[in-house]
Amino acid sequence: MLMSKKKPALVLLTVVSAMTIMSACGDNKSSNTLSNAVPANTENSTNANASAAPAEQSTAPAAESLDELYAKAKEEGKVIVYSTSGRANDAAETFMKQYPEIKVEVSKVKSDEMMDKVTKEQDAGQFNPDVIITKEVSGAVEEEMVMQGRYLKYLPEEIAPMVDEPYRTQAEAYANYVEFRTLFYNESTYSAPPVTNWWDLTTPEFKGKVYTADPLSSPAFMDLFTTMVINSDDMAAAYKEKFGKDLVLNGTENAGYEFIQELFDNGLIVLKGSDDVLDAIGKTKSDALGLAVSGDVSKNEENGWTIAPIYDIKPKTSVPDSGYFFIANKAPHEAAAKLFIRWMMGEKDGTGAGLDPFNEVGSWVPRSDVKTKNDISFEDLNLWLFDGDKLYNTAPKVRDFWIKQK
Repeated sequence: MLMSKKKPALVLLTVVSAMTIMSACGDNKSSNTLSNAVPANTENSTNANASAAPAEQSTAPAAESLDELYAKAKEEGKVIVYSTSGRANDAAETFMKQYPEIKVEVSKVKSDEMMDKVTKEQDAGQFNPDVIITKEVSGAVEEEMVMQGRYLKYLPEEIAPMVDEPYRTQAEAYANYVEFRTLFYNESTYSAPPVTNWWDLTTPEFKGKVYTADPLSSPAFMDLFTTMVINSDDMAAAYKEKFGKDLVLNGTENAGYEFIQELFDNGLIVLKGSDDVLDAIGKTKSDALGLAVSGDVSKNEENGWTIAPIYDIKPKTSVPDSGYFFIANKAPHEAAAKLFIRWMMGEKDGTGAGLDPFNEVGSWVPRSDVKTKNDISFEDLNLWLFDGDKLYNTAPKVRDFWIKQK
């Protein structure tokens, strides 16, 4: 799998049969996993950005059957979910039909706002949510929430063998779905993808014809541009492949920054969100291109778009944007939380109805036993690795550079 290489600082340390949640030693950061999760790779666990000791955490038995979880969950009566994705509501509907004694309450919150909300609540001694469904925020979710023991990894050991790496043992948590930001084109204008290289967007042919959602309000879009900066050698090689000569920097630090600058010089149009971008290029015949969320391809019919994503762009198409599942520290309804997460995972065989909202066109479920609805497998996607440490440290600088271009 293209994401299987894990950055050393993100390795999670766990012991399967432990009765409590363990903390990594060696640095001051904590790697937190509920104890009936799969054991993680224990190599390379140091991190230069050491921080304070983690919050106190709950305990869990080494293994729990569905019947045992259900019995406890019925006593708890409900599960509180903070989610960045509306898919949680769809999963909740089928869950409550399967388990009518348990009510699911979902609050939709942006990832960065969720971090702030949970931090303030927990610091005030208020432990409200049970389940956290979140995207990353340029590595901040792991740095500030996972390593501090506020979000806890949960992956049942009987499901773990079917989970692809890095989400089984190497990532900060299990991701039930993976999307990314990529270019879209209008199929009524183009019969095939009109570009094959990111540098194509800097040519006169596409002057004033490239749209993007605003990275200043969407960390995942900024993660793509930051990843280009981090992998500037790849961007420089792609430039040479496109133009047949070495890239000459025009006052920028590297090829990633140069690409951003040349995009703006070529008339980049920045809109509020992904839907705005696809509205601009997809509702009428257009020769413009738009950077948007891969999963939005599933909205074609409902929004009247005729758009298609490009899944192979040199040097790499994108960087993964993972929808992570966590249990919140001191979850008041822990058994119900585990039961609901298992439901959304599709249960042991990957066929449960709770997985359906997550297994959509433009999204990939990182389980070997779940068939994708996409024409291309996740393993065949041309993606950069997600490096949360580098993103966390580099994104502020790229953000400042972006602001200066506007």
